[in-house]
Amino acid sequence: MEYASGLIQLKPNTEDKVEHWRSVIASRLDEAAATLQDEEVQIESWFKIEIDNKQYLLWYLRAKSIQQVFEISMQLKHPIDKFHYELMSEITAQNGNILATPMIDIPRE
Repeated sequence: MEYASGLIQLKPNTEDKVEHWRSVIASRLDEAAATLQDEEVQIESWFKIEIDNKQYLLWYLRAKSIQQVFEISMQLKHPIDKFHYELMSEITAQNGNILATPMIDIPRE
């Protein structure tokens, strides 16, 4: 398994859009789970955090292949993928994607 994580710095005053994104994903979990199945994702988690008065989303993925996850998700097979990418483009600050350097992941397998 591979894993990846990163921060997405949010544009100011996008809290309502972030909440809308969260509620739509939560209300369509079956579709989101189908996407994860297609991408061979084991875990996908999202967190909202604040650093120095700036808002961020923190994401984490564990999957068979991280590259495959992004390649498959960009095909927009599921409408939820299109919704996700469109909303992310609306709320992400310019140069706001910060990838983390993987160091260790401890699965319980």
